[in-house]
Amino acid sequence: MCESIVYVREGDSERLYARDIATMIFEGGEVVLIDIAGNRYLLTNVVLEYVDFIGHRVFLRKLK
Repeated sequence: MCESIVYVREGDSERLYARDIATMIFEGGEVVLIDIAGNRYLLTNVVLEYVDFIGHRVFLRKLK
């Protein structure tokens, strides 16, 4: 399986936000994450910072 773990960084801290993410959609300044069970997570005020394809990790940065 190739699902990813999504982390959100804010300042110097980093927290795990969601696991088993299969889809990430950027729409209108928001990010929608969808996991393998079909659960949807909506994030606002974040930008994509870094993607680790080998480690299946996505890092989003919270905007101030």
